[in-house]
Amino acid sequence: MPKILPILSSSLFLLLTVGLFCTTSAKESPFHSSIPDSSSFNVSHADLPGRRDSVETPGATIASRPDSAATADTVGRMIMPSFVGTLDYSLDSSQYRTQDELHWIDYTSLGGILETVPGVYVRSQSSVGQYDQLNVRGYDWRGVAILTNGRILNDPASGIYNLFHFTTEYADRVEIITGPRAFLYGFNSTAGAVNLVTKNYNSNRPFTKFNYSETAYDYQYSDGTFSQNISRKLNFTFGFQHQGTSGRFANSSHEAWNMRTKLRYGLSKNLTIIVSEYLTSSQTDVNGGVDNSSVGFSDAFERLRATMRNTDSYEKISRNDMDLCLVGTLFGDSSNVSLLTLYLSQNLREYRDEENRQFPNGVFIQSDHRSSWMGAQLTQNFSTEFQRLNVGANFELRQVEGSPNLGRRRNTIGAAWFKEDLLLNKDVTISGFARYDRYLKKDYIGFGADASLQISSALSLFGGVSLSRRLPDYQELYWTDSTVTRQNPLPAEKHMQTETGAQLNLLSIGTLRVAYFHRTVNDALQLLPYGSAFVFPGVMYSTIGKIATNGIEARLTARIRYLYLEGSSTYLTQKRNDGTSSEAYPSLIANGGIYYWGEVPGTGLNIKVGFKGRFSSSQLGEVFNPEILAYRNNAGQKIGRGGTLDFFLIARIGDAYVHFLWENLTNAQFFSSPYYPVLDRAIRFGVSWEFLN
Repeated sequence: MPKILPILSSSLFLLLTVGLFCTTSAKESPFHSSIPDSSSFNVSHADLPGRRDSVETPGATIASRPDSAATADTVGRMIMPSFVGTLDYSLDSSQYRTQDELHWIDYTSLGGILETVPGVYVRSQSSVGQYDQLNVRGYDWRGVAILTNGRILNDPASGIYNLFHFTTEYADRVEIITGPRAFLYGFNSTAGAVNLVTKNYNSNRPFTKFNYSETAYDYQYSDGTFSQNISRKLNFTFGFQHQGTSGRFANSSHEAWNMRTKLRYGLSKNLTIIVSEYLTSSQTDVNGGVDNSSVGFSDAFERLRATMRNTDSYEKISRNDMDLCLVGTLFGDSSNVSLLTLYLSQNLREYRDEENRQFPNGVFIQSDHRSSWMGAQLTQNFSTEFQRLNVGANFELRQVEGSPNLGRRRNTIGAAWFKEDLLLNKDVTISGFARYDRYLKKDYIGFGADASLQISSALSLFGGVSLSRRLPDYQELYWTDSTVTRQNPLPAEKHMQTETGAQLNLLSIGTLRVAYFHRTVNDALQLLPYGSAFVFPGVMYSTIGKIATNGIEARLTARIRYLYLEGSSTYLTQKRNDGTSSEAYPSLIANGGIYYWGEVPGTGLNIKVGFKGRFSSSQLGEVFNPEILAYRNNAGQKIGRGGTLDFFLIARIGDAYVHFLWENLTNAQFFSSPYYPVLDRAIRFGVSWEFLN
């Protein structure tokens, strides 16, 4: 359970602090509106000069009105740009998922949203709360930055972020940048940048929203949101989320609470201040998966007969993320947004193996890892009829205050970046971009360029290239214990990426987007097998020369009257510099569905019902060490191909969404990753309901 008193006191402190700025009250005039949609902002994100968006996802118009987005009323009070904290206002719609789209996607965590994106593979542990590994175009989570409103969430101690720790209900849209531009937007985002743009409500009457879901193994999810304008210039928003499960196998239970608070105050017509706080408290059992050396294949899927690697180990997370943002349109044009963010994150990870379970393993560990990072980030975009310029700078102090495996660390890092889009005419855009990083007293520069060409209303082409670095994190450089060794020194990886592709607009039916990508990583840092660990697999950090990845990805969305089809797939190959193939990833992954999606005549009921499936080919994969929080190359047997088929139903009735899913209809048995069995057949259902009182 979270520490409720500190949460409430922090929220009260924020409320009182910002309240001191209030110069108007509710008595000055009556409220004029409830929750405006993005059209109430002077210039919406779709109207920026030179913007060339792809065709909207079919069915998007079915969704209800936004419950957040731009915040401006009819007489100019509380004016603020929409999507504050976006990586780029000119993103193509293939690079984000809006809150309306999320209502119609089946997911239990952020990973479930991301795996709908071509090129993304989530190495799942098939259990709520666990460390699912996010992989982008054949590169793992060490090269993926998770951000909120443009600022980094990855913990410097481990270099990663648990995808279950973000409350997806808090997202106004989820931005996913892959390819040559990815390195530009975050520290170590060479493979991808995932940005979570949080909601900014403008509700003159009390607004509440409640989400609930449950499924097998005592899984329960609930989320609540409350928002109201306290005055014409001040909005208060509060929310919570709870997740819990007893788990399918021994030592796999999980319980987590999240609390979120946001205050937004309009200092003037062109300047807004936002203060927010996000707290996470969780306890998660980490069993390391099935011990394949002591159990047969069929027994691995039996809840009572499966033998886990560890039945003692668990972790507790206590985390606090605070932000103070100044949002301005200071150059006389509301499409040119200035954003200054001051932030502080504190994280305590308590890892335990305490010999207090039914079958102890003879290992006793009590290790606490305290880390923090704080900094300032400034971004500015400037758009005209012929160009779009985005610039940014970041200064951050990151620390490990205490860790038995990392020691004490204190370093400052800095970064600066820019992107310039030249709109040569209505059909041609050429872009150049670069990023500078200062890390551990060394300087690194990455740069690249890309272009897009609109051949016709039905066909557009795109392509790009970039050179960048991925810098070794604290875990790779400093972690020490009896199961870890490393090859010194560990230099920065050198990444060269190219991409080319096309998007075909299928008249009024939908879109097909296809891309070819290539990545070469020199001085590739790999986590190789080491020793014969007693419980979890040992790790050797080593550079192995060069790894080359080639791949093709595709995404299709199509609608023929009420028939809706969607799907994405990725095919990739990887080779080392000695010519041998790497089988860490499946060569083919695919997911998609076929549905009836539309309004049932005469009922006011919008429904999306049908079947969806996932498939991945065989792979050697990577095994997880929960103590280190690292996936290591698998030295065991290859896991076979596998796929699941689900029955899918989501319906909108008024302001409520109801979902019903019958997962893994055929009860297929395979490992989602070494060695975590895919979930068996189960029913999941829930509801999401908005109230405007």
